[in-house]
Amino acid sequence: MSGGYGVDLEALKAAETGIKDTLGELRQAGFHGQERSGQTVVMWKLDVDESGHQTITDGLDEFLDRLHWWVRGLIEGTEEFVTALADTRSTYEQVEEGVVNKLKELVDMTVGNPLGEQKAPSSEAPR
Repeated sequence: MSGGYGVDLEALKAAETGIKDTLGELRQAGFHGQERSGQTVVMWKLDVDESGHQTITDGLDEFLDRLHWWVRGLIEGTEEFVTALADTRSTYEQVEEGVVNKLKELVDMTVGNPLGEQKAPSSEAPR
């Protein structure tokens, strides 16, 4: 079987960073203290004088209220996703490190010096 499975830890880190940066941009658009609430869309509301008709104003108000909750859910869900992504990357890094260490131990036991005796330097002739 060729190929197999693999995880690109750098790609996971890049995705995590990119998503965090995007969340930061979303938060900057929010009101101070309400960055995670999705309240920024409320600023787009129009009064009747601006829209020209009450039905348009009411429809926009309803749409923006729903959009506010959607943005809030998007931010919260994305934060949870980034946390899970970071946890996954960390787990893969720990497993990779553990496997590498075990392989080093195995090589030391089979090829290296399992009894811990000091070897003579290679420049000296054995006695």
